[in-house]
Amino acid sequence: MSRAVFLAVLLTFGLLTSFEASARTLVLGSVSDNIKKHFARFEPLAEYLTEQLSGDGVTDVQFTVLSSADAMAEALHDRRVDLYFDSPLVAAKVARSSNSEPFLRRWKRGIGSYHSVIMVPVDSDIHTIADLAGRRIAFQEPDSTSGFMLPAGMLRREGLTLRELPSRSAQPRDGEVGYVFTRDDKNTLVWLYKGWVDAAATDPQSYQDLARAKPGSVRVIARSIEVPRQVVIHRHGMEQTLIDGLKRVFTAMDQSERGREVLKRFNKTTRFGHFPKGVEATFNPIYDLLDELEAQGVL
Repeated sequence: MSRAVFLAVLLTFGLLTSFEASARTLVLGSVSDNIKKHFARFEPLAEYLTEQLSGDGVTDVQFTVLSSADAMAEALHDRRVDLYFDSPLVAAKVARSSNSEPFLRRWKRGIGSYHSVIMVPVDSDIHTIADLAGRRIAFQEPDSTSGFMLPAGMLRREGLTLRELPSRSAQPRDGEVGYVFTRDDKNTLVWLYKGWVDAAATDPQSYQDLARAKPGSVRVIARSIEVPRQVVIHRHGMEQTLIDGLKRVFTAMDQSERGREVLKRFNKTTRFGHFPKGVEATFNPIYDLLDELEAQGVL
């Protein structure tokens, strides 16, 4: 086992001391239940950053994969993780609970921003969000921005009450929207196509994939606000000189052949950049949406 992987495993299980993960070591974090896949993504990035940040006082870059957003928030708060990569609403939730700060956005597969759509079968009698009362909708998973948080926010802002169902065959209460988690965006498409649910929420790419595979089978009834595709947050208390160095290195990666190769291996990242409208203007609507969902007990 390489030293990078060994240290990442120690971090994952909380066995690395705060001294070993101190100022000279930068720790990257992600949330997943597939540790092996994420190690393959993060190791090239960790090696690249170790080289590029040597002039900024960083002597080593490690990475850790944790099982939940709550565990990541705790790790950031305790300074066991320095940078966290995720979709915007999940990252915003973690940032707020750990007092961390969003500072860069990440283009994934060439996409810098995206939204969520709610779709129904083309022959459905559902035409508006209000028509979902008393129906079942498929969401992806609780920590999905486009597959849960954004569409749940749309439903709540229409005054609808959401309630999780024990199974896809269970019936919602009168006037409520019953939802089920499919745990995978492909499952979401299948469940809708097979008629196991009345509606489904997903990202534009998944909707387009289904529309191409089954032309004329579905239509969109609602679209959410636009949000960054992916974001990077840094822990509270990070030195400003290091933050500036990270911005410099990340935003220049797409300008060299080596950097572009590392980006591609990092889950098909195209580039990193700043938020065009600024961090505050970008995240205030996201934090407002999180407030609404938490107040209603959805999150």
